[in-house]
Amino acid sequence: MKREPIVINGQQIGRFRASWLLVKESARFLQADKEILWFPIVMFFFEVFCFGLLVGAFVLGFVSFGEETATQYEKILSYAFLFGLYVIGAFGFAFAQAGITHIVFTRLHGGDATFGEGFSKAFSHAPALFLWALITSTVGLVLNMISERSKLLGRIVAAILGTAWAVLTYFVVQAVVLDKKGVVEGIRHSSITFRRTWGETLVSNVSLSLIFLCAHLLVLLASGGLGVFFIVENLPFLALGVLSFYVIWFFAAILVQTSLESILRVLLYVYAGEHVVPANFNQELLGQILGRSKVSQPEAESPNPNPGTHTV
Repeated sequence: MKREPIVINGQQIGRFRASWLLVKESARFLQADKEILWFPIVMFFFEVFCFGLLVGAFVLGFVSFGEETATQYEKILSYAFLFGLYVIGAFGFAFAQAGITHIVFTRLHGGDATFGEGFSKAFSHAPALFLWALITSTVGLVLNMISERSKLLGRIVAAILGTAWAVLTYFVVQAVVLDKKGVVEGIRHSSITFRRTWGETLVSNVSLSLIFLCAHLLVLLASGGLGVFFIVENLPFLALGVLSFYVIWFFAAILVQTSLESILRVLLYVYAGEHVVPANFNQELLGQILGRSKVSQPEAESPNPNPGTHTV
């Protein structure tokens, strides 16, 4: 599909440059709604708690059935444990996405949702999000089994199928929360939305990943250099301080990156469906990025009688 060039302030710019500008717009959005950062934090502790329950359940089961019986079903138990890990991670990520989606959508339409409102909205969709976690975890487990079948070929096949699945389901949570789609219908709707924004979706995420990768490498290099210097100078407390700084930076950077990725995901989903640019964003930038190609509704996709609205 041929796309028109992106022209900002009368100058034609490349897709990577436009995506970098979109990342900056998302950063401004994060500054306006800092409560977004709480969703990854809360769900991280939720996942740690659930992981503890999962380990405890397997240890209790191991003791109850006995070591000999458990050994006979070691392969099955390992897959069951892995599936449990997948479900915990997928549900935690989807729940955080749902809360962030509500806050971003509200901001896009002139409102200012609180963390509590976002959490409540995500909780109202918890059954659908859990079903989604079960489905995507099943796919993940199957791909893991394929990968184990043949070390090289299996990993290649699993990587290709995993990438295809990730692309197909990129906007599932947004479809469930904003358009109240069922999980299966949400997968279908996600694939349609991705086709409308595939270039911006991929390049924006690559741009964001490159930004944080460079930042991580620079901080790691600086921290490593200072750490070695303090150790050579026999200053262990300062070396420990540098290590502590890097650990804090690492988790803080992941937190911000995850939040920005979530904001970008919602922006692309809403604009693909509504073609509306909010007043508090760079209208020329976003209008150019998502308005370059005229994408018609696929025949299988019933048109929205109110194309400029989603329901929340």
